[in-house]
Amino acid sequence: MATLRDIKRKIGSINSTQTITRTMKMVSASKLRRAQEDLEKVKDYALKIEELTGRVIQNMPDDTHPLLAAREEIKKVLVVAIASDRGLCGAFNLNIGLHTENFIRENKALYERIGIYTFGRKVNDYLQRRKYDVVKSFVDVKKVDKEIVDIIAGHIIQFYTSGEFDKIYLVYTCFRSPIKQEIVFEEFIPIRRTEESEEDYIDYICEPERSKIVESLIPKYVSTKIYYALVESQTCEHAARMSAMENATSNCGEMVRFLTLVYNKRRQEGITNEMMDIVGGAEALRGT
Repeated sequence: MATLRDIKRKIGSINSTQTITRTMKMVSASKLRRAQEDLEKVKDYALKIEELTGRVIQNMPDDTHPLLAAREEIKKVLVVAIASDRGLCGAFNLNIGLHTENFIRENKALYERIGIYTFGRKVNDYLQRRKYDVVKSFVDVKKVDKEIVDIIAGHIIQFYTSGEFDKIYLVYTCFRSPIKQEIVFEEFIPIRRTEESEEDYIDYICEPERSKIVESLIPKYVSTKIYYALVESQTCEHAARMSAMENATSNCGEMVRFLTLVYNKRRQEGITNEMMDIVGGAEALRGT
């Protein structure tokens, strides 16, 4: 049975933990606001680039650009999994790892090889421990900038154009609100065309030639898509950590209240036992 001193020491320890979790929640809330601002800046641009690319390539033949050419036989696929380097954010990193792992289990009989390109230490460690085929990984990235995005885009384009992989998927967490994030698992390369009816289709006059526009537009689309996914993922990370720290702070408060009640009961029991010993001793002396 724990003594009063042990219970009091545990209450102090939990109070210290609660102070840390409350501070981490405030820090994550501040980072979340900045991340949301960055996301708003890039979101409209990324969606417009995707729409524009889909319209420009809609009626173009597959041989216009290597990233438009769909392979007749899909033997090797690559999954680009985007998560975080740090933990203490609930199931944020675990969800990415589980979605990637489930895809591999469900499709390992269909393909000769399923490779994984990881961004973030947590998802990389999760998949490495399970002996999956991690072909490339980015860890300990302090800030997502153009240099990092261009490197990742170059790797992905090289993987497809060289024939090392026949299809590339992208999995990341999409930010809906501070309390709601969703996993997105989508086909990335080859680039899909926008589905429009003949009535909706507009044949634009392009200057310079459409093929030259596509040659410069598609790498830009790939880089923008990756950057958008990374910013979305970072925003979700801060939201998930803020929520996790809020829950931890609340749980610490409940534990302190419970232990305080136990402490008061034990203390009252001790006082009662001492009073009974005194009364019993006095009665014994009176009887003699």
